[in-house]
Amino acid sequence: MSERLTGALSSIFARIMAITFVLLLVSVGLLTALLQTPLSERLFNRAIAESAQGVGELVWLLETSPPEAEDAVLSIYASRSRAARITPGFDADMPRDAARRQVLVRDDNAVIERLRGRDIRFQTLGLFDLRALLRREPLQPYYAASALHMAIALEDGRVLNLWLAPSIFYTDGPYAAVFLIAVIAVVTLLLGLAIYWVIMRPIRALERDAEIVGLAATAIPVSETGPRELRRLSRALNRMRSRLAGLVREREQIMVAIAHDIRTGLTKLRLRMDTSDRLTPQELEPDIAQMEHLLADMMAYARAENQVTGPELVEIGGLVSRLARAAPYPVQLEHDSATEFHLAGNPLALTRLFENLLENARRYGSGVIAIRIETADDGLTIDILDDGPGIPAHEMERIFDPFVRGESSRSRETGGTGLGLAIARAIAHAHGAEITLSNRAKGGLCARTFFARALAA
Repeated sequence: MSERLTGALSSIFARIMAITFVLLLVSVGLLTALLQTPLSERLFNRAIAESAQGVGELVWLLETSPPEAEDAVLSIYASRSRAARITPGFDADMPRDAARRQVLVRDDNAVIERLRGRDIRFQTLGLFDLRALLRREPLQPYYAASALHMAIALEDGRVLNLWLAPSIFYTDGPYAAVFLIAVIAVVTLLLGLAIYWVIMRPIRALERDAEIVGLAATAIPVSETGPRELRRLSRALNRMRSRLAGLVREREQIMVAIAHDIRTGLTKLRLRMDTSDRLTPQELEPDIAQMEHLLADMMAYARAENQVTGPELVEIGGLVSRLARAAPYPVQLEHDSATEFHLAGNPLALTRLFENLLENARRYGSGVIAIRIETADDGLTIDILDDGPGIPAHEMERIFDPFVRGESSRSRETGGTGLGLAIARAIAHAHGAEITLSNRAKGGLCARTFFARALAA
């Protein structure tokens, strides 16, 4: 049961509604308790003063109307907050109260004059006394937390019994506006405290957690507690933290790899200088070209997800077809040209994406490369197929990391810089596409680039 309740109150909206409901119940309880205190005496006196004219008219109607009309007169007078009935006499324990009698007859007019000289008695009924009375007497409908019982002797010896519920709201007088403003202020304060407790308190805790969150692997993540909405926000912040930590580690890896490759090139140059008294530009050119190629790939990777130039309308199938025809090695092309797929993007970056995938297929295959372009209802799929050794399943995602290659050699003939697939995926993500790798059943690798239909311009 407690788990169900916790689940029902897991959202901010549900918590605010629950707390507001509880506050209303508490407010009603406090008002009920207030009506049982001596402070209610002032409310009863006001009820007597406000009802004096109506009581005088009711007495006059009862004494001047035929007996058969009494029930109708009493029914008209009754309401949700007052009741009336005639009894043969007074209750034995009902006292007289000179002060309240004076409040009842203090006005000087013909109606009030009819009440002077009569035996009038008053009795205050608390919550439990009133409930006991309502169980004995058919006074429904009558809703109140306390009541004033007023008994007035009629000319024929019978007694008119009135039960008046005091109103906690001032309806007239100089205090009406002040009282209403005070009530509004209290309700506003209670709701403000409820909202602060439900929303601001966990937000403050989330803010404190976010201040101390680090990007290190051992850093403490944001606490995923509180209402459902804040838990979702905390999870999003933790995911963002993980991505940022991954970017930091990736940049560190890149810097280490750059330093390693450049140091390797410089070491080779130094060895050449140490073993030869005279070096020609032709001897230095391969090592310099390798370092330039590395730096060019690094710049391409850094800019892959942050294109400088504005987007242009590119027909993806046509672009890939042109690359296949212009490739310096044979490429088999299967193109479903019935439907064109236009995309707003950077044509140079998209060209680099597919050039890298083709180069990867050429480097690790035996020379048989195929491109399959297919359109469907959900989007455009471009498969680049080779007949190489493939990639172990546990390496499929890792192979996209910078400086990770499908073989251990770092030679420029077979290994490259290790940035080709990383650049391709970064460009694809920048254009809303996705690249996945899979091993072919007959051997080789399939590099699939998928452009969702929603990306089409």
